[in-house]
Amino acid sequence: MLKTLEVKIGDLYLGAGHPIRVQTMTTTDTMDTIATVEQSIRCIEAGAELVRITAPSKKEAENLLNIKNELHRRGYKTPLVADIHFTPNAAEIAARIVEKVRVNPGNYVDKKKFELIEYTDAEYNEEIDRIRQRFTPLVKICKEYGTAMRIGTNHGSLSDRIMSRYGDTPIGMVESAMEFLRVARGRELSQYSAQHEVQQSAGDGTGLPSADPSDGGRVWDLLPAAPRRHGSG
Repeated sequence: MLKTLEVKIGDLYLGAGHPIRVQTMTTTDTMDTIATVEQSIRCIEAGAELVRITAPSKKEAENLLNIKNELHRRGYKTPLVADIHFTPNAAEIAARIVEKVRVNPGNYVDKKKFELIEYTDAEYNEEIDRIRQRFTPLVKICKEYGTAMRIGTNHGSLSDRIMSRYGDTPIGMVESAMEFLRVARGRELSQYSAQHEVQQSAGDGTGLPSADPSDGGRVWDLLPAAPRRHGSG
């Protein structure tokens, strides 16, 4: 059996001999608090142990607090995961609210224009420095609040930079995630652990989990050892 590290997401543990966890994703408008809460409850009652909610902009990220508080008011403490694309500011807000954030290296900093760009090593390293500058604030917030992080790649959103150097290949997907992982560990975050996770999605919205082929299960989870300090909920 492959030995893995223990990852803590709120009060939920995975890896290191813990059971495989079921995660699903809502299909509601995140700004519709009640609809999202009620679908989340259906997911939880159907067996979901984590509920992922999209937060494409700052306003949706901010509304995660209302969703979380309403779930807690109804007696549901299942960890919530913010799904982030394109908007680092939304991730930084969500990381202060929910138990876990998911970022996609292909679009967190890089913009995809489907251009083939030739980089010298120096130019490529400059791009890595740009990632470090933009990603580091989120890593620091996750460390402070005890928020887990998922770095999830898929071949459909690899950046032009990765595609130009590695092509649409498995190694390109791995390197896309590892660039972000190196930033986290290079910022004195050795207490974070990396964990491979099989992801689930909400399917038809009934709350019954189904496979999420867009993610392909190619993910890394990072978990800080610091205690959670969420201010409400």
